Parts: sequence; C-alpha cells; structure tokens
Amino acid sequence: MGIGFISLIAIVVGLALLVYLVCKDTSLVVAPLLASLLVLLISGMDIVGGITGAYSSSMGSFISKNMLIIMMGSIFGAMMGETGAAQDIAHSMTGVIDRMKFGNKKFTAMMILTAVFMVLNYGGISGYVIVFTMVPICKRVFKEYDIPWHLYLAVHSFGSLVTQAMLPGTPAVQNLIPIEYLGTTPMAAPWLGTATAIVFCIPVSVIYCYWALRRTEKVQEGFLKTGNKINETIMEEDNAGQGQHGPFLKAIIAPVVVLILLNVVDMSAPFALFLGTVTALGLYFKQVKSPMAAVSKSSLSGSKIAIGIASIVGFGGVVAQTPGYELLISGLQSIPGSPLIQLVLAVNAVAAITGSASGGESIALETFGQHYMSMGYPPEVLHRLTAISSLGLDSLPHNGSVVNQMEYTRLTYAQGYFHVFMIACLIPFIAGFVAVGFYSMGII
Repeated sequence: MGIGFISLIAIVVGLALLVYLVCKDTSLVVAPLLASLLVLLISGMDIVGGITGAYSSSMGSFISKNMLIIMMGSIFGAMMGETGAAQDIAHSMTGVIDRMKFGNKKFTAMMILTAVFMVLNYGGISGYVIVFTMVPICKRVFKEYDIPWHLYLAVHSFGSLVTQAMLPGTPAVQNLIPIEYLGTTPMAAPWLGTATAIVFCIPVSVIYCYWALRRTEKVQEGFLKTGNKINETIMEEDNAGQGQHGPFLKAIIAPVVVLILLNVVDMSAPFALFLGTVTALGLYFKQVKSPMAAVSKSSLSGSKIAIGIASIVGFGGVVAQTPGYELLISGLQSIPGSPLIQLVLAVNAVAAITGSASGGESIALETFGQHYMSMGYPPEVLHRLTAISSLGLDSLPHNGSVVNQMEYTRLTYAQGYFHVFMIACLIPFIAGFVAVGFYSMGII
C-alpha cells in the first residue's frame, strides 16, 4: 500500500473526526486542529512543521484576505437587526400571507420567508447573522400556521442558495473571494449565474420544499414536534415582528446602498459595508440605544466567525500538503471530459474537506486558478463556476454555518439536516454541472 493511498485514508479519517467533533459541539478552533494532527500523524508527516507551517499559514492567508469583509458584514447585519430594518423588511413581506385568500398558506408562508432571506442575503447580510434576525420571526410564523419547525432549515438553505454565489453583484464572501485570484468583479458572468439559478436551482428547490411540507401534512405533523425547544427558548415578543414597524422602502435603503457602492461605484467590499452600516445607523439612530455596544459585539462575533472559518481552512491547508491530497487532485484532473467538469469536482471536493465554501474557493483557486486561466477559459466564467461549486459539498455537518443553524434553532441533525443536505449540498452540486452546460451553449 503506497504512502499516497495511506494518506488518502488519513484524510478521510481526519474529516470523519472533524465532522464527529463538530456534531458534538466541539469548538471550531479546536476540532480542525485535532483533525489536522490526526491527518499528519497517519500520513507520517512532520507534526510540528505541519501545524506551524501549512496550518498556520493557511489560517493567516485566509484572515488577511477576508477578515475585514466578514467582520464588516457581521457589523452591517447586526446594525440592520439593531435598527429594526431587517424586521421591517420581514414584517412587510410576511404580511402578505394574511391577505391571501387562496392556496396553501403553509407553503406560501415558507416561500415568502424564503424571499425575505433572499432579500437580506442579497443585500449583504451574512447567513451567519441572518439566522439571529430571522429565527424569531420565522418561529412566530411557523407557530401561527402550525408548520413543522424543522422545515425552517429548508427555508434558510433555499433563501441563501442563489443569493450567495449565483446571482450577479451579491456582496457575499463567496462572490468576492474569486476577485482576489482572477481579477474579476462581483458581476462576473451574470447571465451564466442567473440562468443556473432561475432555470434549475429555484424550481427544484420549490418542488423539494413543497414535497417536504406535503410529507408532514400527510402525517399531520405540526410545529411543536420539533419546535418544542425553540418555543421554550425564544419568547413570542422577542424580535418577533410584533408592535410598530417602519416602512419597507426605508428599511431597504441600506442594503441598496451596499449593492450600488459595490457594483456601480466599484468600491471595496469592506468599505461598502461600512458605509451601509453608517446609512442604517443614520436612518434609525433613535432606535439604537447603544450604537457602539452593538458595533463592538458584532465585530467580536464577526472576528470569531472569521477565526473559526480560518481554522477549518487551516485543516484544508494541512490536507493540501499531504500525498493523499496530491493523489486525489491528480485523480480529479485525469477525469475524462471538459476541464470545467474537473474544476467543478475539484472545488466541491476541497469544499467538502474543509467544510467551508470560502475555504474551498480559496484553496481551489490557489491551486487551480492560474492553470485554468492558462487554458484560455474566461476568468469571469471561472469566477462564477467556482462560486457556484463552492456551495455544493461545503455544507456537510462540520460546516460552521450549519453548526450555527443547528445550535440557534435548537434542532438536532437527525431532525433537520436532511433538508440542508438536499438544498445546500445536492442541488448546488448538480448546479455546477448545469452551469457548465449553459456555458457550452454560449451563455455567459
């Protein structure tokens, strides 16, 4: 048995340990470090050199490139919540449910809440932050219409599926990372991403959500079967969209400012998010009792998120130095067919190993970016394909966002992870190949 194959086994075992530890609520800083040590040990590599070298340098590289983006995104999202703007957006959209006189109100509620997620996410609010703003609102709506609580994970996954990497211009990290490697813009290959979202991802996700809801209706499952813990944790009056609400048009000004600054003015993402935060604070200054306290708390939260993701990237960096990784990548590059198919598979494989879309993108572009550009493929196409593919197998159980969702919704993996896998893993995984097909048809 060759060292490459043994090392490949080490990667699988290390990944299994990482998933297990994360599912057991182990810190996102500790779990990747322990998994990295195991991979180095089984692979017969220098443990000290691996941790101080590949692990630390990968962490540092990710933080230097993405810390400000993640931190400012967290501050902006928190300010949208603190000012009540996010709740106003949600309240305006969910109010449509009560005015409907036809159709399945449960399904309609799920789709409207999905639209709320899309608006907030496309406006620049990180999925890590949206969950804290939207869970109380969704909990109220789900309880009112007796929708099984575990379907929240389907709504959340669907709401961030196309807005993070497919629709052009989004300020999401997944759409910004390729810029550093390919010299593109957030609007890269707009029709390719839009066609993939509208023709494939959205219809298939709608069908899945309807099917999942119908399954629960057939057995007469209601909210409390999986929502008993969240019902006890979050009180009805806590940010649940009750009481006085401001106008929708005022609430969307700050997200629109971010989108314009990012895509029209071509401003850097951290500064655009900073000005969006200032805009939100200026519009709702009286509603925020302690602006500096909110900024301090959210910046600390954003920093923790960045460090957690960077730790997982560190694990990926260690894996990338092993003989097993070289064996895996060489195998992917030797797959027959279009090199773009190889790219889709490679990004998904790295994202699965790291448990991070942004981490998968960074490592994959570092490894393959210049290779594919030298083959003559437009950097805009590589940007969009990489972004779409990064959202495939990244959302395995050890993904930081998934862990965050499970923890805050008080759901177990057994209760709701299947929805995450179907919408956040399987559908975007297939979407990468669909996008390659659209590019072969001349859609860019």
